[in-house]
Amino acid sequence: MVRMRRDKVWDFDGWAETYDSAVETSSRIYARYGEVLDAVVEAARVGPGKRVLDIGTGTGNLAKRCLVRGAVVVGVDPSKKMLAQARAKMGDDPKAHFLQADEPFLRIPFPDAHFDAVMSTYAFHRVPHHLKPASVREMIRVIVPGGLWAIGDLAFADELAERVALQECAWLEEEYFARIEDLRRVFMGLGMELGSKQFTPVTWILWAKKPAEAVL
Repeated sequence: MVRMRRDKVWDFDGWAETYDSAVETSSRIYARYGEVLDAVVEAARVGPGKRVLDIGTGTGNLAKRCLVRGAVVVGVDPSKKMLAQARAKMGDDPKAHFLQADEPFLRIPFPDAHFDAVMSTYAFHRVPHHLKPASVREMIRVIVPGGLWAIGDLAFADELAERVALQECAWLEEEYFARIEDLRRVFMGLGMELGSKQFTPVTWILWAKKPAEAVL
């Protein structure tokens, strides 16, 4: 079980064995799941020899796509059981590495400019709103100049769009959904332009390129 704040508790370990089947059959939160993952890989320009960090790697579905493209992948996640599923999925591939981290968005255990790309799917909404700017800065810190940041997740254009969706979609639980309007300001402060593309009423792909001299 992972606790990020008193009022939000997620049992990732308890979901590890059924996660893949759940996302494959979902027509709501995980609608177009495979397409979203593929789009994130494309946005991050993953290719042979690229060093990629997958935050909230879960059972390794995004990491697997990166391996297929020849990248060297590090997956971090708070759940040991999720990571066990990911390791089993990768077999003995020497280009795949997995680490347990309690706060993978806020305390990345790697030095500055270590990865060509930092990616994440369906995990950033676990980060409380007041910590999202710090988590963005932490992710950008470990990207090389000219490297890429890309995520796919439940998100909304702004707070009003989020409130409307919560009213219209009874199945949508209130969490810390990214508000693209707010994130644009964070990236502007880092000298970066945030790109966005909507895939479903609640799912977006977001990406940005780190400049030669980022402002951290």
